[in-house]
Amino acid sequence: MSRLPVKSDAERDTALANLSCPHLDAKGCSVYLERPLICRLFGTTPRLACPHGRRPDEMIDPKIEQEIQRFFLEVRHVLV
Repeated sequence: MSRLPVKSDAERDTALANLSCPHLDAKGCSVYLERPLICRLFGTTPRLACPHGRRPDEMIDPKIEQEIQRFFLEVRHVLV
């Protein structure tokens, strides 16, 4: 997260209001190579479901999903 460009409070607030990400631009993810783990996992588990209904052929195993959720809670990792 520390390697990502700093966004203003207004940019973050706008992204949250739109259920979006402040690092998305007209061409998509502007920080793709440096994106956080939560972004890399987005859409791969039922708890991180894609709002557009997209998903991989196979979702992550439920036991692994529990570990992912536990990790996110421990490190307070959230989208946006």
